[in-house]
Amino acid sequence: MVDSSTFVAGPVATGWLQPTGRVPAVLAAWKDGALGEAPTGIAWDVVRVPSHTVGHETVAQLRAAGVPLGPVLYGPSGVEFFIALGSADGWDAPDSHLLPAHKLTLLPHPDYTERNQLQLGARCWIIPPTGTTPLTWGPDLRTAYLAARARVPEAQR
Repeated sequence: MVDSSTFVAGPVATGWLQPTGRVPAVLAAWKDGALGEAPTGIAWDVVRVPSHTVGHETVAQLRAAGVPLGPVLYGPSGVEFFIALGSADGWDAPDSHLLPAHKLTLLPHPDYTERNQLQLGARCWIIPPTGTTPLTWGPDLRTAYLAARARVPEAQR
């Protein structure tokens, strides 16, 4: 991956950020080439899985199941799945956790993706948010995550 602080980000739909009340601050950060910050538990919840390998396999499992796949963020602590608010209450899958409500999530501009090999602050989108990106449902994520863990060798989890 390339870490490009000189990348000029294009326009972006902000509907997914509106409920957080942080759109102006996030857009200002992106304009300055920085990560934006938005709290969890307002517009979406976030489940973090610690392994990039299991995270990518979870994405593959969700796609194979044909269920809605919301934004997915790759970061230094693992892979973060943006899910429907309240749909993962009581999350109990091994080696993963639901981030607490109001925890600030660091967000690169949606143009920072694995596909174009751009990162900001060691973060990029596997599935970037768009104006029409649905959110993953918590039970669907749990099913896909457990299937992914079963497919990935223990040494790679």
